[in-house]
Amino acid sequence: MNDIFKETFGTPNTEKQTPIEIALGVDAQGMTTATRLYEFLELNPSNYSKWFKKNITENQFAEETVDYFLFVLQYEHGNTVGKRQDARLTAGFAKKLSMMQKNEKGEAARNYFVGIENGAKKLVRKAPLTEHPGEVANYLKVIDRRMEKEGIAPYKIAEALKMVSEQYGIQLPEDFVKVPEYEHMKLNFGYGGDAR
Repeated sequence: MNDIFKETFGTPNTEKQTPIEIALGVDAQGMTTATRLYEFLELNPSNYSKWFKKNITENQFAEETVDYFLFVLQYEHGNTVGKRQDARLTAGFAKKLSMMQKNEKGEAARNYFVGIENGAKKLVRKAPLTEHPGEVANYLKVIDRRMEKEGIAPYKIAEALKMVSEQYGIQLPEDFVKVPEYEHMKLNFGYGGDAR
C-alpha cells in the first residue's frame, strides 16, 4: 500500500515537516489520507468503514472539499480486488482527528501538541523578539520625536513607547506612564484662532 501512496501522491519532503506531520504521512501538498491516519492510530482494520463515516463524512466540524476530499481506493488482497472509501485529509484536519482518538496514539498526539504549546509559551516569556536592542532604541527615539513634534501629550508618548517596547520583549516599569490628574485643553473655534 505504501508504494501505491507514493506513486499517487509522491514522496513527502520531510525537511520542512514537524514530527507529527511525518508520522501522519503528510505529503508535499500538506495532505495525508484517511487510510494513512487510520494506520497511524493503530485502530482495528475491521472498523475502518464505521470510523470513516463517523469521523469524516458525518463529522459536523468538517467540510468536504475544505478539510477532506473523497475518493475510492482500489486494492488487491491475494486474488481478490477490493474497493475502499478513502479521503485526502488536510494536515490540520488529520491532526485534529489524531487528537480525538482515545488510545495511546491519540494520547501521544495530544501530549505532542501540549508540549509544543508549552515550549512556545517559554519562548515568548524568555526571549525578546529582537536581537538588536540598539535598533529598537533608535526606533523609539524616532517615535518620541515625531509624537512630540505633533504636540502629543508626554504621557501619551510614554504609553506608545511602553507598548512598542513590550512588543519587542522589553519590560518597562509599571509606573513608566504617569497620567496627569488633569490635562490642559485647547479649543479650536474653526477660524484659525486658539481659545485658551
